[in-house]
Amino acid sequence: LLVPHINPDGDALGSVAAFMQFLHSIGKPCGGFCAATIPDNLKALPYSEHIKTDAAIWKENYDLIITLDCGDIKRAGITSYISKLAEKPLIINIDHHATNENFGDHNMVMPDSSSTAEVLYHFFKYNEIQIDAAMATCLLAGLITDTDFFTNGSTSIKSLEITGALIAIGGNIKLIKEIIFKNKTIGLLKVYGVILSRLKKHQEIDLIYTYITQ
Repeated sequence: LLVPHINPDGDALGSVAAFMQFLHSIGKPCGGFCAATIPDNLKALPYSEHIKTDAAIWKENYDLIITLDCGDIKRAGITSYISKLAEKPLIINIDHHATNENFGDHNMVMPDSSSTAEVLYHFFKYNEIQIDAAMATCLLAGLITDTDFFTNGSTSIKSLEITGALIAIGGNIKLIKEIIFKNKTIGLLKVYGVILSRLKKHQEIDLIYTYITQ
């Protein structure tokens, strides 16, 4: 069973979708579970329809759980489900956060990577696993999300090279741009308006700040 963190972003969900595609391509039975509602925009990612939110999926006695993009097991939101399984499953932890607690029986954590998608790219390439266009699109979602479209400190020469390689494979960067950066709800745009209306400048330390209440 493959699991992203609760309230998944493009990296968490894209990584799960890409890895599920690989497992199915080699005939390995697997499922995907998210402990929270999947954002509507991310449902456009290839294979995302195979990631379920219905707890009924836990009726299966999974012997292996792979968490992706989770710094700790609580972030996956599955501790209560694991406790009810007949036998404790093996856990593989795949992540890129420096704060990762290495909670898995096996841990593949690469803090120098921009995203979990980048970790998976290295895994696929090292093991000579073919990445198809759909997998490339899912991995692009992770890279673009966690680098804020290559504008934050996670951006590196390596992440840019990988992005180029994924686009060459057939990764749909236009789709990712549309669903992650352009597809905003009216409600969210109104929240942005509130945030911007509260902008103030602290003259002494030359800092502009704002706030939003709960």
